[in-house]
Amino acid sequence: MSAPETDEVAEIYDELLKTYRTEWEYRGHKSLHLAYYDEDHDDPGEAAMNTMRILSEAADIDGSDRILNIGCGAGEDSVWNASAYGVPVVGVNISETQLELARENARDHGVEKLTTFNYDDFQTLETVEDSSVTLVWGLEALSHSPDRAEALESAHRVLTEDGRIAVTDLFLRRSADSLSTADSERIETVNEALGLRISEIDGFEATLRESGFENVERTDLTEGVYECTKRRKKFASVAHPVGRVLGAVGMASETQLDGLSASARIHELIDSGVLGYYMVIADRE
Repeated sequence: MSAPETDEVAEIYDELLKTYRTEWEYRGHKSLHLAYYDEDHDDPGEAAMNTMRILSEAADIDGSDRILNIGCGAGEDSVWNASAYGVPVVGVNISETQLELARENARDHGVEKLTTFNYDDFQTLETVEDSSVTLVWGLEALSHSPDRAEALESAHRVLTEDGRIAVTDLFLRRSADSLSTADSERIETVNEALGLRISEIDGFEATLRESGFENVERTDLTEGVYECTKRRKKFASVAHPVGRVLGAVGMASETQLDGLSASARIHELIDSGVLGYYMVIADRE
């Protein structure tokens, strides 16, 4: 299966914004990522913010940091870090539509002077200078990368000598070659619908080290996002049949319907132990 072109990924998510807007109204903010539930965060909106908090604390962010948010989406985590820590954040994305939403989000939260949002592909980071940031941050961004080594080498280039990378994402728990035909087909459904290239967690760690990172720390967060993926599957089971009817009269697109199917498949793959949701922190050598 060939990797999606950059423009194709942007088109997928611009179309899916129509679905995400419904979720944003429900959550109360513009996050696109999976929500992490625990005893203190059992509301969908609070749990989504909790994912950001967990990654920020693990990355040990403080007031001296300069953050690069790869695949920034509508800017929710950029805005959150700027607000919580008073630090400058540069967000990059390949969708002008999402970048404008991010700028609007920053204005609404009063952090427009701390945030900058640029059109850029995190594979190459052409708008980011060498050794200019202390933290490369990504919530479910690198799973879109067709070439992890290239993306990580770009991250390494823009980091200061004492910089680090902090990401959360979906990964295969085991080798893709060991998957059943049914699970392989589910993975393909998810990849095609969401413009992803889900890879093996062990392979990702190896690529990090090969790309010039050390002190790699992996944390399994799957249990915390399980409730989120379960809720998304439940929503998809109701919305997909309705969407089919709306699609017949031009009120829902195939991209939206495929996205709903992908949400259901993600939960099935997590439930069966094929997929895991991991946080990975590493230092630049």
